[in-house]
Amino acid sequence: MRPPAPLPLQFSWPLTERAARIDRWKGDAGTIGGRWSFDLLSGEMVWERGIYELFGFPADARITRRSAADCYVGESRAAMEQLRAHAIMHCRGFTLDVEIAPASGAPHHWMRLAAAPICSAKRAVRLEGVKHLLPLRCSTWG
Repeated sequence: MRPPAPLPLQFSWPLTERAARIDRWKGDAGTIGGRWSFDLLSGEMVWERGIYELFGFPADARITRRSAADCYVGESRAAMEQLRAHAIMHCRGFTLDVEIAPASGAPHHWMRLAAAPICSAKRAVRLEGVKHLLPLRCSTWG
């Protein structure tokens, strides 16, 4: 398997844009998704309830990074992993639309992922962001 081609830098953004891209995000009553965080040191993942629904996991499930990453389909996973690594290495945020195969076996759908690292002494220690369903790209959501 060859490595994915580099993604255009328009997917990556400076942390000064965090407020506009993540902090001000508010889902309405019909939005499927929510906020999330991942501690890079401990591996602890925290999701709001809507993300469990988006990924097809029961709300009380204990989710690992691997179980979540396994839901990303093909090129979407490669792109997410590449941008995640870039964000961690360079303390930059990113936004990407990705295809998800829910763990429940529900039909695939598209979501928007926005993430930004929390940095301490110029090192990323945590990733935080939002994930939400993109209904206009989703013809199979039940």
